[in-house]
Amino acid sequence: MPLNLGGGEGKPYIRFSPSISSWEMSSPEGKTEFTWDAPAVFDIAGLQLGWLKIDSQGRDWIPWPSITNRLPQPEEKDRDGNPTYKLGFRIDVVSTKLFGDEPVREFSANTFGNLTFIQELYNQCEENPEFKSGKAPVVQITGSTPMKVGKGNTKIPQFEVKKWVDRPAELSGGTTEAPVASAPAPQPAPTPAPADDDEF
Repeated sequence: MPLNLGGGEGKPYIRFSPSISSWEMSSPEGKTEFTWDAPAVFDIAGLQLGWLKIDSQGRDWIPWPSITNRLPQPEEKDRDGNPTYKLGFRIDVVSTKLFGDEPVREFSANTFGNLTFIQELYNQCEENPEFKSGKAPVVQITGSTPMKVGKGNTKIPQFEVKKWVDRPAELSGGTTEAPVASAPAPQPAPTPAPADDDEF
């Protein structure tokens, strides 16, 4: 079973904390909060699904061979008997305007709010003919919406696909396979009008 250290400290990253609706990115000084005052390219074609474990020791990432070929979930459990490896994803996000000298950032997570967001984004993009032609979406994060999950609460990032562009040269590989539906099915999002004057 392949094991990678995903979302690691060795690669620049971004994170979304649903509990406080906050976005952070890595920097030489440590985690730094940022706001989405510009759109970014999400590498939808390069989306990976897998099993992600997050604990005090860091993040262990076991990618599936493809997003339609699921590996068995590791049997490891915590003290309460809950699986330590949960369904997760990783995707590259590109923005020179937002991320400066390290424009390619890894976004990975295994929480309900993050999974729901990435499923909604993928499902909307996958229906667009531009996706089939190899283009990449330029996405603006517009805020977050609270949602009750079981006995708790979470927040789900909201977004708008501003336009489609040629896949940035910084990205490589990728696939156009459809992912396995694992998070609760989201409501369809309206297709936004394209924009031509956005910088990322």
